[in-house]
This record gives sequence, C-alpha cells and structure tokens, in this order.
Amino acid sequence: MLKSRRWVLLLLPLIVLVDVLLYRHVVEERHHALVDAEAVLQVSAEVVRGRMDQLLDTYDRTLTGVGEVIAAQGGLHAGNDLYLHRLLVRRHAITPGLRWLFVVGHDGQLAVTSSDFPSPRADLGDREYFQAAMQSRMAPFYIGPLLTSRVYQGQFVPVSRGVVSDANELLGVAAAGVEPAEFVRLLSEQALPDGYSLHLLLNSGDVLTCFPSGGDCKDRNWADDPHFRQWQEGALRARFPLAGPGAGFYARSERYPFLVVATYDQNRILERWRQGLPTYWLFGLGGNLLLLVLVLFSFRQLQRRREALAALEDANRRLESRVQERTAELYEREVQSRIFMNTALDAVVVIDGNGRIQKFNRAAERMFGYQAEEVMGRGLEMLMPESFAATHQQHVQAANHQIAVRAMGRGREVLGRCKDGREFPIEVSVGSSNEAGGDLHVGIIRDISERKAVEAELQRMATTDGLTGLLNRRAFTGEAERLLALAHRHAQPCCVMMLDADRFKRINDTYGHPVGDRVLKALAHSLVGELRQTDLVGRLGGEEFGVLLPGTDAAGGEQLGQRVLQAIRSIRLPLDEGELSFTISIGAALSAGGDDLEAIMQRADAALYVAKEGGRDRLAWEGWQPPAA
Repeated sequence: MLKSRRWVLLLLPLIVLVDVLLYRHVVEERHHALVDAEAVLQVSAEVVRGRMDQLLDTYDRTLTGVGEVIAAQGGLHAGNDLYLHRLLVRRHAITPGLRWLFVVGHDGQLAVTSSDFPSPRADLGDREYFQAAMQSRMAPFYIGPLLTSRVYQGQFVPVSRGVVSDANELLGVAAAGVEPAEFVRLLSEQALPDGYSLHLLLNSGDVLTCFPSGGDCKDRNWADDPHFRQWQEGALRARFPLAGPGAGFYARSERYPFLVVATYDQNRILERWRQGLPTYWLFGLGGNLLLLVLVLFSFRQLQRRREALAALEDANRRLESRVQERTAELYEREVQSRIFMNTALDAVVVIDGNGRIQKFNRAAERMFGYQAEEVMGRGLEMLMPESFAATHQQHVQAANHQIAVRAMGRGREVLGRCKDGREFPIEVSVGSSNEAGGDLHVGIIRDISERKAVEAELQRMATTDGLTGLLNRRAFTGEAERLLALAHRHAQPCCVMMLDADRFKRINDTYGHPVGDRVLKALAHSLVGELRQTDLVGRLGGEEFGVLLPGTDAAGGEQLGQRVLQAIRSIRLPLDEGELSFTISIGAALSAGGDDLEAIMQRADAALYVAKEGGRDRLAWEGWQPPAA
C-alpha cells in the first residue's frame, strides 16, 4: 500500500508539469505568430517602398530628360513642335506604366502630348502639378493624387517636374500620366498571406492605391487618422496599432513624397492558431493519460526487473567462470602467435580489409626500418613505391570478395620501400581469411635484393663483352635483327657497318696483349661517343666490331663513318716509350628490301675486305661510292 501511494505522489507532479509546458507552448505559438506577422509587415513595407522609389526614379529621369531638351532649345517653340512630340513618343514607348507624356507651357496651356499631334487645346493652369512648379521654380519632382483627364477619358496619377531656364525663368512643366494599375501591380507583386494589406499613400494622406483593393480603401484619407498625424509630427514610430485588433507599419521614402503602410488583421492572423487549440487540448489530455499508463507500466516493470536481476546475478556468476577459462585459452594462443611472429626469418605483415596494418613482426621491422608502433593502423601503401600504391587498394578490395579462407598464394615479385626511401625488390606471398569476423590478409615478405643482383649480373655477363662493355655478338645480332625488321616494316633505310682495328696483331706482338686490350677499349669508347642513342654497336670478336644505323641512308652512313675514322686517328695511348696511335677500316652496306641481317653483314664484311686491300684507314661500301669531294 505504501509503495502505491509513492507512485501516485510521483504521478501528480508529472501531470501538472506536462500541462504547464503545453500551456506555455500554446502561448508561445500565439506570440510567434504575431511576431512573424509584424516581421512580414515591416519587410513588405520596405520592399514596396524600394520598388516605388525605383519606379519614380524612372519617371523622374524621363521628365528630366524632356526638360533638358526644352531648356536646350530655349523653351517651347511657337505653334506645334513636331520634334518635341516625337521625343515624347519615344520616351513614352520606353517607359512602362505611363498612359501619356505631355508638356504644359508657362502660361498653363497644353503644348505637346505623346498621344496626338497637333495636341488638343486645354487650360491646365489650375492643376496642382502646374501650380507646384509656379510656386517654386526650383520645385522637386511632384506626384499628386488621382485625377480625371480634361482631354482624354480616364483617370491618371500625375507626375511632373518644372522646366526652368538658366535665368530661373519657368519655361514650362514636363508631366506624365501614370496608369493607376501600375501601382496596383507594384503592390500585388508582394505576395502577402491572407489577413495582410498594403496602402500606397502620398505624404498628404491621399491614397494612390491599396492591395487587396476591397471596400473603401481608396476613398479613405489617412490625414484624418490620429496615428497618421502623430507619425507626421514625429510622436509615433514606424509601428502603430490599428483601431481594431492588429498592427501596422509605415515605410516612408527619403526621396519622393510618398509612404507605404502595411497592416494586418490580428483575428485573421491568429485564425490558424485558434484552429489548432483543440489539437493542443487533445494532446494535453492524451499526455495525461499516457503518463498514467506509463507510471502503471513502470511499476509493473520494476517488479519484473527485480525478479530478473536476481536471476541475472546467478547467470553472471556462472558466465564469469566460463569467461576466465576462455581468457586463459586465448592468452595461451596469443603467446604462441607472438612467438611465431617474432621468431620468423621472413617479414610477416597482416592487414585488414581496408588495407590497414594490424601485425608487424620483428623481421619486418629490420627489413623496412620501421618500428611496429610507427606503422600500426596505417595504410600498407607506406611500404611500397607510389606506382604500386596507386593500384594496391584495388587488389585489397578484390581479395575481400574471394572465398572465406584462401591459402597462401605463390610469391609475387614487387618493389618495397624502406623508411629512408630506398626501394628494393621483394617476394610477397599472400593468404586471406575472414573467420575472425572481418577480412584479414597475411603477407609473407622476403628480401630478394641479393638474388636480383646475381640475376642482373648473370644477364649482363650473358649479353655484354667483358673487355669493352659493349654488346657481345649474340646480343648484338639479336637486337640488330629486331631493329632491321622494324625498319623493313616502316620502309626506312638501314645501314650496317663492320669495323676492324688495322694491324692489331702487330700491336699485340710488339707491345703485348695488355696494350692490345687498351686499344680495343679506347676504340669502343670513341665509337660510342660518335654514335646516336638509337644506333646499335657490339664487339663481334677479337678486334672486329659491328654497327647498325637505323633510319640512315648511304649519305648519312658516309658522314658518320668519316667522323668515326677521324675520331680513331686522334686517339693517343700513352706508353712508357711514347704514345701509340692506330687506325681502323670500315666496311658498310645498305639493307636491300627484305635482306636478312646475315646477308647484310656478309656484304658489309666484303666491303671491309675492300677497305683493307685499298690501304686501310678508310671506309669502303659494297655496291656504292660516295660522290667526289
């Protein structure tokens, strides 16, 4: 019984709190509706005032332009002024909202109009827009209340500006009739919600137009309104109360004699708020009932919770015992895994499905120069060059979509990058698994720098002449056949030369083989210096060398051969007993259509024999002679 009373005492304050909060929300909603309405009034009044200023600026510039023309021609001409009529027609065409443009002479008689030529006769001297210019020769832009035309049918709003000479003499009045619908359009563009209204007034209180245009809004003179008089006297700010429930705002132009009045009907503004009051009452009643149900439900749940806690406490004791056993097993497995990782001779790197490093053993630390703490959680791209890193993530995503467990794959040779930026070749074997609830990829990495160095040296020894560093005969002929086939495919010329050191046996017999080796090295070095990067040169055996010049015709081969001969003649090898110079002989042949390399080299070799027979130290061609110098 005591527990039930406690729950009742808890329930009552909650119901009161909910009702108070709901009441405050209803009051705030009413306040926000009125505040928003006042903001709409103020913004609407200012926007319409700005648009009206722009519209009157257009009319003012039009009338000023007409007045400047009249002043420039010294006043109105006697009789009908066709030039001034055409000017008014043009200005009328480019000024929207005008019914007509006209000029009144200094005597008050209608002089020129944009509607008819010649203009009809009419005495307008008693009109306010003319009297304003008469009373003040420097009168500003004038806008007056709605008038009925004495010449044409219909009503218009007059705007005018006096035209005076340099001697301050009144030359006339430039005026225009504005369509009343133009001001209606100006107000209707400001799309106002229901319950708002806009009034366009002159400073005198006369109404130019209103929107929406219902009732007697145009017949009302605001000069009789006490709030309007207080505002004109400076005793009232822009905001003012209405006679009924509501408010209004004044927005006055600083340049022209008009103002905009925006008002709202409070009853209509709050109509939606009143429509929502029954909903708020339903919310309040429903909230109270809901609180009652919740409290009863909570009381029942509390009783069940106490029973469940007792059962849970017993289950926790049994679970804690099982967790301790499982923790011991996991620790033992972790120790075994750590021992394997740290004693492995190859680097072991484990990444997750996003390519982030999760494991990094000691061998990996020695190989890449990073400590495990520096790489954990970072992308594997830091261990590879940028060219490999660009596509690495694609390989990881592709591996994530493979089978749940994938055995270690065959090693793949790629490049690794150390902490100091050095790149080195590695062999990587990768296995994948998602048994632990996430994608894991295990990489076994082996540094193969020494193996690659041995392979490179073997490759160099297999293709390079050990003495001169040039291609050996086998490598030369293989590359030469490729270049010759390429030249045949593109129908390009190709020149082959056979070079031989003159009297090389005598050099070996006289100075010894070490000096002969120096001669061959010097010959190879000078030969490479004269050739292009696209040319091919190799040592074919002994003192014999081969050269292939792709894209070279007979004339080009002749020039290069003469340069090579001159370069060899200029060699001087220092010896103990002085200097040693030597010469070479060259035989050259051009490719003839589909000739293979062996045929061309035989023809070049025959030309070399001719050069030897002709006295050595010269270039001989098979089947071609250079033009006489």
